[in-house]
Parts: sequence; C-alpha cells; structure tokens
Amino acid sequence: MSHALPFKRSRTPLTKAQLLPIPRATANELALHAHLAIKALRAGSVDIAPAQLIAETMLLVRFLAETGHGEFSHEALIDANRVMAAVFDAGQASSMWRLPADDVDEFAAIVSLYDRQLQRASLAALTVAYERLDRFKAGEVYQPLQRRRA
Repeated sequence: MSHALPFKRSRTPLTKAQLLPIPRATANELALHAHLAIKALRAGSVDIAPAQLIAETMLLVRFLAETGHGEFSHEALIDANRVMAAVFDAGQASSMWRLPADDVDEFAAIVSLYDRQLQRASLAALTVAYERLDRFKAGEVYQPLQRRRA
C-alpha cells in the first residue's frame, strides 16, 4: 500500500522541479500516513495495511539514507525487518497486527526520519527510491547501493 509519488522519472536531464523537494503538502500527507500507521500498530490493527505501510516506509528510509539523506544503516534495516516479520507472523495467526511496545520508539524514529527525508530530499531522489521500492515489491533482491570511491 505505498503512496506513490505522482511523478515518474525520465532519462532526460533533471529539471529544476526535480532538483527541489516535493511540495510540503505532499510531504506532510505521506508522512502523516506513516505516523498514523505507527499509531495503529501501537494500539493493534485488525487491518494489515498499517504494517505494510511501515514495512515499505523502512525500505524507503534505507534507500534514501543510502543516497545521503539521513542515517539508517543496513544493520538497522535488518533489525527492523526482523521485528516486522514477527508482526506479520503474529498478525497472520491472530488477525491483529501490533507492534511490540519495546519496538514502538524505534519505529517512531524511523518514521520521523522519513518525515525529515520527505521535507528535504529532491523529487528526483524520492522518485528513484519509490521506483526501487516498486522493483523490490516485484521481486528484485535488495542489495545496498555501492559506495562511490573518491
């Protein structure tokens, strides 16, 4: 249930709009959905959608961090993925998707980082991250971006 950006990346040179952050209202709306998903998972949700949104958000945060927008290590992604896998397993068994109380602060921090990334990252960077998420959801194996050598 990703909230796709209303823009697609092309192979032409980047425009001024692509070099700027997305409109604040769009960034706020995307971030609000993630914050509400954390709130729903804290209370327990009878719907899987909040868990799916948080799983997508943590991947987007990592993709954007890999391009220099914040700090979210590969190890932090693995830890968050482990927690979310347990949330999905428990949710499938009980029809209640709930984030363990011990992990709420960690995921709230991930969503807060996503919020900051949405406010600062360029449209082009966000578009690439969302396209990468789409490819991952289609079955592409996750691999961290290779760091460029100086």
